[in-house]
Amino acid sequence: MDKDDQQLSKPIPRFGSFRPQESPTHVPEPAQTTTPDKASSTSLDHGEVTRRHQHSRSKRPSRNLNPQRTPGIPSAPECDFVRWDESPVLFHIDVEGDARNLDYRSSHGIPSYPHPWHDRALGLKTNFGAGVHRTSVVDRGKTSLSKQVRSDHKHTKILRINSKASPVLQDDNGADFVPLQSPKEPKLKCKGHPIGRSLPRIPKIRLHGSVEDGSDSASAPESGFDYVSDQSTSEDDGARASTLREDLQRKRIALSNRVDEDPSDWRAWMALVKLQDEIDGFPNALSERTPTNAERQSNAGIALSIYRKALKSVVDPDGIERLHLGMMSKAPMVWEPRKLSMHWQSIVKQHPLSLRLWKKYLDFHQSMSSGFTVEENKQRYIDCLDMLQGLRSDIASSESQHSAVYSIQIHVLLRLTLLLREAGYTEVAVGSWQALMEYEFNKPSHFRRVDLTAKPTYDDSIFAFERFWDSEAPRIGEPDAKGWLNFSNDGVEQRQASRAERKPIHDGTNVFKSWADAEYQAYCCSNLPSRAIDESLDDPYRTVLFSDVRHALIESPPGADNCAIIAAFLCFCHLPPCADNARDQTETLYEDQFVRNEILYDRTVTTVSNFPSHGSAIAASHGPDSSSSTTTNKTNDPCLPSVFAFPLGNYEVSSDTLFTPFGQWFSALGSWSGFVLKDFILRTLNVLANRGVGGDGLAEYLLAFEMHVSPTTVRKSARSLLKSRPSSLRLYDVFALLENRLGNTEAANKVWDTAIQMSAKLNDAARRDAILLWRSRVWHHLSSGQTSKALQQVSRYGSESGLEELLDAYGKPSAGTTTTVRLRLRNAFSAGRDHMLSLGLSAHAALYSELLVLSDYLLDTTLIQAAHASFVDNLQLLIKVAPTDRRAEALFRQFFARLLYTHTIGKRPISPSTIRAFLTESIAAFPHNTIFLSLYAWNESRFRIDDRVRGIMRDVVFSSDQRNKHNKDEIPSDHITSHFFAVYTDMQRGLVQGSNQSAVRGTFERALSDAGAPHSAGLWKWYFLYEHSNGDTKRAREVYYRAMRACPWAKEIYMLGFDYLSGVMPEVELRAVYDMMVEKELRIRVTL
Repeated sequence: MDKDDQQLSKPIPRFGSFRPQESPTHVPEPAQTTTPDKASSTSLDHGEVTRRHQHSRSKRPSRNLNPQRTPGIPSAPECDFVRWDESPVLFHIDVEGDARNLDYRSSHGIPSYPHPWHDRALGLKTNFGAGVHRTSVVDRGKTSLSKQVRSDHKHTKILRINSKASPVLQDDNGADFVPLQSPKEPKLKCKGHPIGRSLPRIPKIRLHGSVEDGSDSASAPESGFDYVSDQSTSEDDGARASTLREDLQRKRIALSNRVDEDPSDWRAWMALVKLQDEIDGFPNALSERTPTNAERQSNAGIALSIYRKALKSVVDPDGIERLHLGMMSKAPMVWEPRKLSMHWQSIVKQHPLSLRLWKKYLDFHQSMSSGFTVEENKQRYIDCLDMLQGLRSDIASSESQHSAVYSIQIHVLLRLTLLLREAGYTEVAVGSWQALMEYEFNKPSHFRRVDLTAKPTYDDSIFAFERFWDSEAPRIGEPDAKGWLNFSNDGVEQRQASRAERKPIHDGTNVFKSWADAEYQAYCCSNLPSRAIDESLDDPYRTVLFSDVRHALIESPPGADNCAIIAAFLCFCHLPPCADNARDQTETLYEDQFVRNEILYDRTVTTVSNFPSHGSAIAASHGPDSSSSTTTNKTNDPCLPSVFAFPLGNYEVSSDTLFTPFGQWFSALGSWSGFVLKDFILRTLNVLANRGVGGDGLAEYLLAFEMHVSPTTVRKSARSLLKSRPSSLRLYDVFALLENRLGNTEAANKVWDTAIQMSAKLNDAARRDAILLWRSRVWHHLSSGQTSKALQQVSRYGSESGLEELLDAYGKPSAGTTTTVRLRLRNAFSAGRDHMLSLGLSAHAALYSELLVLSDYLLDTTLIQAAHASFVDNLQLLIKVAPTDRRAEALFRQFFARLLYTHTIGKRPISPSTIRAFLTESIAAFPHNTIFLSLYAWNESRFRIDDRVRGIMRDVVFSSDQRNKHNKDEIPSDHITSHFFAVYTDMQRGLVQGSNQSAVRGTFERALSDAGAPHSAGLWKWYFLYEHSNGDTKRAREVYYRAMRACPWAKEIYMLGFDYLSGVMPEVELRAVYDMMVEKELRIRVTL
């Protein structure tokens, strides 16, 4: 062997640190030779719990760390500890599956804190107290309690109550106390301690909290208790783990067998994906823990494999749609954006009749911050409209398919115009709606198709409309507009040229703030499209050419109503829906996070203290010259209840919410301020209503809107509509409500009397609306506190005499009269209700039911029980006969909610639990109805300070997104108004009621998470204003940049930095934001 081989064969040096640790041999030492501090010095250095205790005592007076033992005073018994790295048990197996383990990254990461009463147990002696985790009773001995708090792990012997060893006392039933110890058992006396009771030998304690029973037979526990052993603990843990896992395993086996037997059952596949989320411990929308990227990717990968396997077997179109939606909700965690885009395109081509798939497809592309440009997204929307129009040309003569594609076209156009408006191109967005309404409502008769088999004239009508648009004649919504119907090439009436005056940018110290003010001023001056001759200061985007609106010319199917266009136009203007619009249309539009962004244009919201209320919005819309004294007095009252102040309404619109003065009930138009010129909307609705579009419902809506923006001219408009529709009892009711709203009560009563008398001469179809007159008049007296007049009015129904001669001196009927009148009114209203139900008119049947409940209430206004019982009976009948008419049920529930509120503010006796029970049931039926949610929060704020509002939002409102028990939809919806309401209530709740900045911030984060509404520009604006108003500029900047990434199309989000952070952010960053706006092709009217 050579020298090198000898060197290589030398043994490796052995170091002492590499030797395996030997098991420690426990040698007990006498207690007199070691102080407790020395005994704990080796074990407590490695315990996080002890460090937390030492930190909590850092503010206490300093003590001697090595005190000398005082002679004559015995020390506490010695505790034997084992170091964590010397213990034979190196790992603790968590078999319970605590969800908090992922939060704290360990199985026992929850710290212990000292309690002011030293963990004493009520009813026991002072030497007994709670254990480390407060799940057991501990015998601490007679040592000082302050020392016991400092050394929780030293002198502990964990006990538990022995229920089997506790005999039932038969002789002490008359005692005024419950003894914790049997009197028949002799009291144990401890020996060997000078004080009289010796402490038992302390067992060895491991840091994870288990106990090794090292006591001998002499150290018996107190009667009624047992020591906790490792064997019993492990047995309990195993039982709990088995119980927790058995249910999931049972579900998995059942679902696996179900999909094997019937692979086409898409509900079983969806349930299997949901079960996989539970198995993975994936949190829900309201979880406090944010999952890691690895957890998301792992869960998404497994879910995608399940979805792919399911799509190969499912044949039901509805199931395929839901499976695609679920798969694409998981795909972003695994697939790249390019692959996602290609997959989305293939999906919408395969399933072009699915509105939900189109909606998610548009959401995906619009929310991509990387590489976003307005022109690219606009072209993608136009391509979608062209593809849908081509699909209609290829479809055979099926009215249902044509109507489905037509609804999708209107929705895509709405999303396109909202994108253009929020990016700054307001003129093009408004011009698109002008073109659509001119093409649809003012089209000449020879261009209209009679049926689907008629010869197509689409190209001819497009060519003719192009000539009308290029002539720059006044269009719908503009002054002196005659429309395409009355257009002729000879003698086109020219409009007068206009000029927009703008203020120059002030050269001051804050040039960015001045630029933002000038940009906003230019935005306010250019809402409508201009003409070529207008002096628009070299702004080419103000002139809208025909090529800019060509995509908006959507032809409706023959025989189809125009409710979809009206609903979409009102949504574009951020107005509430019309009462006659279908509920499924309005719910789809008004719960979309990309649609409900009216908060962006509310410039009155700058801090938390002035978050929008109905009163400020009405006062701003009326202006200082408003002649509506009633409304002005109502809104300027600082004592108005805040129950009506939530700015985003989501409920069924009726005459109650359209004409009731603010302060008495919820106002549908109260929070509207209008980003588009109100005159444009008023003229547009006036043209449509006078042409008969939308029927009496749109006429009612027009008068309500004109009452809101121009109360001086509403009488003239009402008379004009009544002149053209003399037999419309609904319009007569609206006219009376207008007179009452304007303060002319006598004129309102006269209109009601005249219309009621006239109803007897009308036909059956026209007479159906007569119930509206009775209902409105009764509510007029009841809301003003005139219960006697309300009773007199309702008693006249079905009788010519009325009730005046039967009242006593106090205006109340006698007992016999009450029974007679109740029986007569119940028969009359029940007959009308049943007749309407037989005709399928559930909304009219609900009106008869309302008067039936009101009659029971007015006969005895001191109690609400009779009215509540009548409401329950009528509601059950309504649901039984018309289970699919959800709008009628919602209106009936809203009526009773108003009755409960009126009864409560009238200081009449009512139990808060009665209101809470009704509202809880109503919220369960309609989880996102803001009337029920607002009243629930108002009711709880008066009596309790607990967390019922947060609880019902967590357990009912947001959990319904996953269950969707009414529409049986497995895909969560946006439900943006509920997220706004959760944030709003947290901001309104004070510190005393359990809210603080961290709680509000957590609510914002949950609302803006992936499971909530991550791309709601209005919600991001609220979040930024909240952080800015708290003075936390660092957090405000973080939210500002996050908002720009989440909503790259929203120009108002970018402008927040120039309006609020211009004095905080460096000029370099502000200039970079401005350059980003230019790069993403956002509209900039004033060059910086």
